[in-house]
Amino acid sequence: MNSLVSYDWLKHYVNLKGVTVEEFARRMALSGPAVEKIHPVGEMLNRVVVGHVIEVKKHPNADKLRLATVNLGTTKATIVCGGSNLKKDQWVAVAQVGAKIRWHGVGDWVKLQPAEIRGVKSEGMICAANEIGLADAFPHADREILDLGVALPEIRVKPGTPLADALGLTDDVVMDIEVTSNRVDAMGMVGLAREASAILGKKFFWKPAPVGAGSPRPESGRGNRAPTGVAVTVADRRLCPRYMAVRVSGVTNGPSPWWMKRRLASAGLNSISRLVDITNYVMLEMAQPMHVFDTAKLKMGDKGPEIHVRLARPREKIQALNNKEYELDDKTLVIADAEKPVAIAGVIGGERSSVTDTSADVIFEAATFDPVSVRRTARRLNVYSDSQLRFEKGLSTEALPFALARAVELTLDLCGGHVSSAPTDVRAGKFKAPAYSITTAEVDRKIGVVIPRARQVGILRDLGFKVSVRGRGTIHATVPWWRDHDVESGQDLVEEIARVYGYVNIPPLLPVGQPVSRRMDAELAWEDRLRTIAKGAGLTEIYSYSFTSDDVYRKAGYDPSVCLHVQNPLTSDFAFMRTTLLPSLLQIVAENEERYRVQRLFEVANVYYPPKAVGSRQTAVGWTDLPEEALEMGCAFLVGDEGWREAKGFVEHLFHEFGIEDVSWRRNAEVGFWHPGRSVQAFKDEKLIASVGEVSPAIVQNFKIMGRVAMIDCPLKEVFSMASTTRRYAPPSVFPESKRDLAVVVDARVEYDDIARTISRTDPMIVKVEWFDTFEGEGLPAGKKSVAMHLTFASSERTLKTEDVDAILEKTVLGLREKFKAEIR
Repeated sequence: MNSLVSYDWLKHYVNLKGVTVEEFARRMALSGPAVEKIHPVGEMLNRVVVGHVIEVKKHPNADKLRLATVNLGTTKATIVCGGSNLKKDQWVAVAQVGAKIRWHGVGDWVKLQPAEIRGVKSEGMICAANEIGLADAFPHADREILDLGVALPEIRVKPGTPLADALGLTDDVVMDIEVTSNRVDAMGMVGLAREASAILGKKFFWKPAPVGAGSPRPESGRGNRAPTGVAVTVADRRLCPRYMAVRVSGVTNGPSPWWMKRRLASAGLNSISRLVDITNYVMLEMAQPMHVFDTAKLKMGDKGPEIHVRLARPREKIQALNNKEYELDDKTLVIADAEKPVAIAGVIGGERSSVTDTSADVIFEAATFDPVSVRRTARRLNVYSDSQLRFEKGLSTEALPFALARAVELTLDLCGGHVSSAPTDVRAGKFKAPAYSITTAEVDRKIGVVIPRARQVGILRDLGFKVSVRGRGTIHATVPWWRDHDVESGQDLVEEIARVYGYVNIPPLLPVGQPVSRRMDAELAWEDRLRTIAKGAGLTEIYSYSFTSDDVYRKAGYDPSVCLHVQNPLTSDFAFMRTTLLPSLLQIVAENEERYRVQRLFEVANVYYPPKAVGSRQTAVGWTDLPEEALEMGCAFLVGDEGWREAKGFVEHLFHEFGIEDVSWRRNAEVGFWHPGRSVQAFKDEKLIASVGEVSPAIVQNFKIMGRVAMIDCPLKEVFSMASTTRRYAPPSVFPESKRDLAVVVDARVEYDDIARTISRTDPMIVKVEWFDTFEGEGLPAGKKSVAMHLTFASSERTLKTEDVDAILEKTVLGLREKFKAEIR
């Protein structure tokens, strides 16, 4: 997961004085989260300054344009402006000549040039927020300019001040940092600062908000009773190990101050309102998602507001904050009031209980949820959020008091009010921090370099571990709560020491001794050779998922009920484990046909069948054993009307390269998927080794493919078992060959392969039989077909005479008549 991190914001938690952002990126990448990109924040605002409008006049030649005289500090400029909200004494953003802007917030960035608009020279441009890349921070109506006095009432600057300076963006950069999934703590500013402190050896500034800040007290005046607290019940504490809530009354909601908007924007989040922004701010700061409810919108219980963490009832619905309604099932964990759901746990809040500008009494929640449950719910509903991404990584139950205290602290500071009830805390059990031991000698041995014991202990303490040294150099470390889902053994302690010490500081040493030689598995060797042959024949290899959908399978004419069903598929597209590669290949052909009119594709992958092992059985929750796997090759040819011939030619080429001889070809008896007249199957020793042919037009139409598709299905276990590396060489005859064509009429059920085999066995001087035409229809009796072939005759001892060839041909015809009742055509 990648995080956007403001370097200026990060400095509030760790001393980075004297450390350039480039140096920070280099050092962090060597020992911790990697900085992938650096984005200067104020760069796009070069030559954009703050101006003060001192006069507004009508444009002499345009009804919708006006002339604004703007004080820019050292000069006054006349600027043509069409902003609907332009007025005298307004503070505006002025782009000077050379600044980069986007006209009306769309299109590419362009450099502002001197301009004359309707006969009047304009000495710059008064900008809307979307024209200088600030639309997310300062949303506005169409044709409105950015009114800095309204948008930033707390900022006081002189005319001519660079806008980047006024917004505090000049010295800031945003870093795009990759954080590994196991380090959810580093997805927050505090956790990242703690990492930087340990790696750079800099002082860690962060101090938690005092837990219990703003202790509850009754409202004052007129003898009012204090509002009641929040009653919380958790139905399944495995799915929700801890839930905390606190009520804050007398708050005033509204727009957030610029410093908070700026920090949220640096992380890619838009400002919504103070209360909502506070929850997002805490999430970015501490990696702990939070939510806020409007108390007045909750259905009250007998003693006040109630929150129930429970599984949804079947067909229960919720209108979410994204303005979509979701129908829930009994596998979805929800947060509910006394009546119905107000949030989908760990995923998204509900619209009904959301805070607005008039909200005066709110409830903050902080919770931890089972990561698997959150992930399944998000996939099932196709709803994703910044909170969900963190919850599904696994969060510590011990973060909640700190996050809740920080939210209360910010609320009292920005929104006023007071905590009106004691925090409610429902948890599954008491937290016990994991602890592990490892010797200093073992650390040295595993890392390969001697690190002083004091340095090892210091690294762990800098990372937040509680460390004691016992006996003869045994380090005993208690894992800090923010790493309780990550550090799982003493070996992880070695990794922590090694990475902070610096892998770059570990001297490289070549291993001693001879490398272990190992023969490659025979099946893998054949698989590699198969891929080489296919690519050499002009085919393109593809890789697709081992899962498929009900829709794709049914469009291909297959029954998905025979497939293994995935209990918890990521999406409905991955609900079944495929038993053949062909439907997936057809789907890929269909998706790419518009871009690639000619396609030659192949895939080598396993297919999966229900297990046949003794004792395996299907139960309500699935099979009791692993599926049977079989390696297959599937090919697809979208090359025109003769694709099936090309497909069969490729299979014959493959068999030749694999040394598989005496293959018999038979008409494909399978119906449905294959074209009834253009598909065959290859057998050797009565084992099926390939199905080749054109796909049924009905199946092709199901996938909305315009062309004709030929395919190959090859069970590779059988093919590899028959393959051979042995080659026989027969020198070509020095005597010329003779060729004749032969066409015979036979019963329509007779296979060409049987005819060719009979001809080849007639005489050793028949060296090749090649089919070139089969005809059925007008001019032939019903139930008959004509098969035409090229015959090649040769001898290794002499040049054949015409009468020799005639005699062999006559004997061939007699043999065909005797076996197939064939007639010469």
